[in-house]
Amino acid sequence: QIECQDALEAAARAEGLPLDTSVHSQLRMLDEDHHKSKYHHGLNALKPIRTTSKHQHPVDNAGLFSCMTFSWLTPLAHRAYKKGELFMDDVWSLSRHESSDVNCRRLERLWQEELKESGPDDASLRRVVWIFCRTRLIISIVCLMITQLAGFSGPAFVVKHLLEYTQQSESNLQYSLFLVFGIFMTEIVRSWSLALTWALNYRTGVRLRGAILTMAFKKILKLKNIKEKSLGELINVCSNDGQRMFEAAAVGSLLAGGPIVAILGMVYNVIILGPTGFLGSAVFILFYPAMMFVSRLTAYFRRKCVSTTDERVQKMNEVLNYIKFIKMYAWVKPFSQNVQKIREEERKILERAGYFQSITVGVAPIVVVIASVVTFSVHMVLGYDLTAAQAFTVVTVFNSMTFALKVTPFSVKSLSEASVSVDRFKSLFLMEEVHMIKKKPANPHTAIEVKNATLAWDFSHASVQSSPKLTPKVKKEKKVTKGKKEKMKLQNEGQQAVLAEQKGHLLVDNDPSPEEENKIIHLVNLRLQRTLYNIELEIEKGKLVGICGSVGSGKTSLISAILGQMTLLEGSIAVSGTFAYVAQQAWILNATLRDNILFGKEYDEERYNTVLNGCCLRPDLAILPNGDLTEIGERGANLSGGQRQRISLARALYSDRSIYILDDPLSALDAHVGNHIFNSAIRKHLKSKTVLFITRQLQYLVDCDEVIFMKEGCITERGSHEELMNLNGDYATIFNNLQLGETPHIEVAV
Repeated sequence: QIECQDALEAAARAEGLPLDTSVHSQLRMLDEDHHKSKYHHGLNALKPIRTTSKHQHPVDNAGLFSCMTFSWLTPLAHRAYKKGELFMDDVWSLSRHESSDVNCRRLERLWQEELKESGPDDASLRRVVWIFCRTRLIISIVCLMITQLAGFSGPAFVVKHLLEYTQQSESNLQYSLFLVFGIFMTEIVRSWSLALTWALNYRTGVRLRGAILTMAFKKILKLKNIKEKSLGELINVCSNDGQRMFEAAAVGSLLAGGPIVAILGMVYNVIILGPTGFLGSAVFILFYPAMMFVSRLTAYFRRKCVSTTDERVQKMNEVLNYIKFIKMYAWVKPFSQNVQKIREEERKILERAGYFQSITVGVAPIVVVIASVVTFSVHMVLGYDLTAAQAFTVVTVFNSMTFALKVTPFSVKSLSEASVSVDRFKSLFLMEEVHMIKKKPANPHTAIEVKNATLAWDFSHASVQSSPKLTPKVKKEKKVTKGKKEKMKLQNEGQQAVLAEQKGHLLVDNDPSPEEENKIIHLVNLRLQRTLYNIELEIEKGKLVGICGSVGSGKTSLISAILGQMTLLEGSIAVSGTFAYVAQQAWILNATLRDNILFGKEYDEERYNTVLNGCCLRPDLAILPNGDLTEIGERGANLSGGQRQRISLARALYSDRSIYILDDPLSALDAHVGNHIFNSAIRKHLKSKTVLFITRQLQYLVDCDEVIFMKEGCITERGSHEELMNLNGDYATIFNNLQLGETPHIEVAV
């Protein structure tokens, strides 16, 4: 039977999170508050000195000089010196401007605007990231330019005049002190502007990393399925690619300072030395094309490495999940060899990338030496004069260009790896989400309304399956033979328009040729497996509706369709209310038993105790060492199957939703416990709620307000228990067999 594949999605369903909103509603919901001005806080931070203390975090109260010198950290450093260590209570809470929630809402708004303007195919996440960071990055680049200009002007002008002054016979104290003061001020400006550049870049990186990772977590929570990506790739995106975005924001902008310094150095050296000054600058300029080549290699190795890392993480996840079986069957050695083989391949890729990175990092510092040697050698060979002031000035100018050369390899590497990460994030953000049913029923007293709905599962990630069966006939209609049914199916397929899925909707392609028709129908069968046919269903509010049928008849698919997890091919579905969903397989948090039931909601003792009694959890609390504060292991490892199922049901009851979907919640329970929970929890506690109750234990259907019997993806019988027994159909046959103690005949749809 089909189950919910995504545990995060199941959690969202149980919590009633909004898993789908239109672009316009998202834009309204994500619209930021502009109380005064967009750059109000940033402009205040540019004040040289600020004495305000209205913000909780001192960095938000800091002025320009405090940011440049990091003096706002002085109280924390003093506290660490006094106490010898720091605790979490000693550190300030996160600044509101660095909050992942605030930054994620802004990045989501920008991404939704980009999707609205350009469409999913042409939308550029790179452009969105640039808009998100551009103001701070532009200011950072300006500060970097000031750093480079200060570092260049000191050697180029002040040092040159100081050397010329030392060669003069006459002394001038005021002029010499002015030159020394000039060197001091250029170094102060260079140091402070560089510190401000780092401060801006690191805060920008923190904001971008928090925003894009939070956006990725939210997207994973809303995914319809993860068929397009492996679990290892999702883990790798969240653990590694977010850090790549931080590094790109932190050091990527430092690449902008190199060309400016190279051009200034070339012009100045030509003025000082003449034509031979081009040689040294040419060495610097040629270094940058080499960096571009290395960046392409870095991106190539990064793409190869991430796919191998995804495979390794996926394999390790499988090993950890099924470690019991691996130990029981003595498969430790083959699995370890498999992981080691993948790890060895990953290590080789990283090793090759490391060689290129080491070469570039090692070559960068000696570029200055090579440029100096080439310049002076050619200058002397050509017979030009070279004074001490010229030589020292040129060497000093070359040294001032060293910083740009040293950071260039790291900047190129970070930008190349971030480019790969952006593509991976974009592919994640464009994955299909679960679409919550937004349409409301026409009748205000109706909770769920399904009209002539045909629905399908997307099986493009699975093996090729046979064509789905034709819609089975309702009991009252004449039955047809299997051969005739297949013939009718082929005729019907030939006459109908070819259906293709696009974002959960259908496109109709009229009058295709026979060859194209066969080809397209084959592709559709690869993508869509029709499971439910011509579903007509209307459930009133406050009713307890039992759903039964043989294995594979479509019971779980029916509730998945109501939850929006299937592709709607025909008809319509309307829902009024919020959901609480109890899946066939209980989903347990690695937390205390109480946290599993509360699931983030406020603790209400009276409601909590009522839920415990209704789900028969009191005896279990007496057994557990710390009662409801007992820590539950991963996936409920220290609980029985029945305990896990009752905790999952208790979580749904505590959530207090209007519609409850219970997928065989009593299957793992003993008869007396199941009977108590059905009467106390489902019938009594949920008396005023709308409940869809799927079960294979037909004795509970007697007390349901309405019973739905499903067969081969269709609702074949519907009514109260007495009405279906009087109809004397399949439901009555199976129920009578149960009463006589016989095993009911189970049909499996192939």
